[in-house]
Amino acid sequence: MTCAIETYSLTKRFPTSTGWRALLARQQNNTPAVLNVNLSVTEGELFGLLGPNGAGKTTLIKMLGTLISPTSGTARVNGYYLHEDTQIRDSIGLVTNDERSFYWRLTGRQNLEFFASLHGLQPDQIDRRVQETLDEVDLENVADKRFQTFSTGMRQRLSIARALLNRPPILFLDEPTKGLDPTTTNELHKLIKERLTAQEGITVLMTTHDLREAEELCDRIAIMNHGRIYACGTMVELRHELNLGERYILRVNNLENAIYNRLTEQINEIEIENIENYDSASDEIAEETSPVLIELKSEDSHKTLNDTIDILRDGNVVIQYVTREQMSLEAIFAHHISQGIEENEGQKYEVETINDTPRDNIPVSENKPHTEAKEVPTRSRNFAIVSNTRIAHAFLKRDISTELSYRFSFVLQFFGILFSVGVFFFISELLGEAAAPYLDQYGGDYFSFVLIGIAFSGYFGVGLSSFSSSIRRAQTTGTLEAMLTTPTSLSAIILSSSLWDYLLTTLRVFVYLFIGVALLGVDLQHGNYLAALIILVLTVITFSSLGIIAASFIMVLKRGDPITWVVSALSTLLGGVYYPIEILPDWMQFLARLIPVTYALEAMRLALLQGASFSTLFPDIMALIVFSIILLPMSLFSFRYAVKRAKVDGSLTHY
Repeated sequence: MTCAIETYSLTKRFPTSTGWRALLARQQNNTPAVLNVNLSVTEGELFGLLGPNGAGKTTLIKMLGTLISPTSGTARVNGYYLHEDTQIRDSIGLVTNDERSFYWRLTGRQNLEFFASLHGLQPDQIDRRVQETLDEVDLENVADKRFQTFSTGMRQRLSIARALLNRPPILFLDEPTKGLDPTTTNELHKLIKERLTAQEGITVLMTTHDLREAEELCDRIAIMNHGRIYACGTMVELRHELNLGERYILRVNNLENAIYNRLTEQINEIEIENIENYDSASDEIAEETSPVLIELKSEDSHKTLNDTIDILRDGNVVIQYVTREQMSLEAIFAHHISQGIEENEGQKYEVETINDTPRDNIPVSENKPHTEAKEVPTRSRNFAIVSNTRIAHAFLKRDISTELSYRFSFVLQFFGILFSVGVFFFISELLGEAAAPYLDQYGGDYFSFVLIGIAFSGYFGVGLSSFSSSIRRAQTTGTLEAMLTTPTSLSAIILSSSLWDYLLTTLRVFVYLFIGVALLGVDLQHGNYLAALIILVLTVITFSSLGIIAASFIMVLKRGDPITWVVSALSTLLGGVYYPIEILPDWMQFLARLIPVTYALEAMRLALLQGASFSTLFPDIMALIVFSIILLPMSLFSFRYAVKRAKVDGSLTHY
């Protein structure tokens, strides 16, 4: 049979420290969460992974889903090695019991449409595939209700629907029935066993704490503890491995003393109960009809049973019934877990340095059948630009729908702009002509000067904070992990997540300028709008690069990135947002020329208020070009490094 999943000495040791220390030095590894795991799961199999809390089950699944980088060893998922992460994510579905992994203000259908876009489905495929998955999990009647109204069972069904959007040949279920009532659990069992595996032939790797669930559903079971696999096989194989076999219970009457002695002498591992009425002096049971229970346990239980029955028949003992009892999974589980605890007491693990590049060069075992890499037909790889445009559209649609669900808050933002403009208008009236000497190059009007500053400073703030905010938002809401199990790259997710912030900021800029021009006399008729557009593009690139660096810090540190704080503080004090830098002391003016906001605002004001030519604007534009050339590659490098570190730390979705 062909293997869908194969692991080869897969090991994960998490670093002993994170944060700043993880950035500044190579860290030592901790006790392994997963240690030398070798597993193979065949195509179409429902494979169960059992283990107590902290056994390493979730870590193993996240490594197979490319969310965590292994320390050593490797694996093949649907024929792809772990470093082929895009192809793996394209061929798997992941279901967790985390209710936070959806957008609560969107409907079930809107949620599925968004995630379908991240799987690269074309617009004409999305509606059809969403409806098919809703039908599969019996949610079509509630699909257009907000997710926040769903019951726990409905939310779990929607998780399964999301995992099926790309028709994956492999499905990971991480404790899918945790917290569900018995009725809902049985419905999910039926869905998993009868529809997903039996009808659709999907390979399922499921973790669970419910032993009954594992025994009823799974074709094979692996027992995991302290990161190790202690047993693996079918129930028959697990019993045979421990030489547990079957146990037989016989209920008999008229068990005389001679027969009793023969049984105890000739049959090994026999227990006879309810013989408290036995009278050895009379050679018979005091009450002939008193029942006796005989329990047999042996490696060769069938032969032992036959020998016992022969002895009973020789003595004319009445056999009322014979019951066969198989050793339960609970007993097998308890045996292996206790064995694991004993083995790990006093165990000292060698400390080794993190291998930043997992060893993916382990050859495939010739003794293991495996699957060659398969292309997944639902995702075209030949038009990346079109695909990224669709992804960007999906994020915009998601964010606009979410924003409009808070209509009152959305409207209040624009009332805030009106009050902000009013405050600075009256400040300009207070200053009067006193500020004119400092504003000659911009036309001498303080209100026009500050209006450009407060309007376009929104782009600086969005560039600095949008990327890190989108990461943090996705981490805290639990949606980041769900997005990362799709083929869409993390960089595309972060960039697309910021589009709404830029669109909303642009809308605010127009509102600022409209109020200033239409109501308060700001003159922009002679502006050099082409130059203003070029300046804006360079400004967005520069501050977005700084924002990506800030997001890199958030990826590793989770809170407190220094980039946003330092640049924001310096831009407010030295950048000339509220006043011209010419009023600053010479040494502060020198510092102001070291930050990009100074050049961006100076050039934007000259272009819009004075209609300055390109030759006049050339020094400021060149400065912005230099900032972009330096900061953009630096930001891309830092982000790749941060993602790599977060996968090594296992903290990609932590916050």
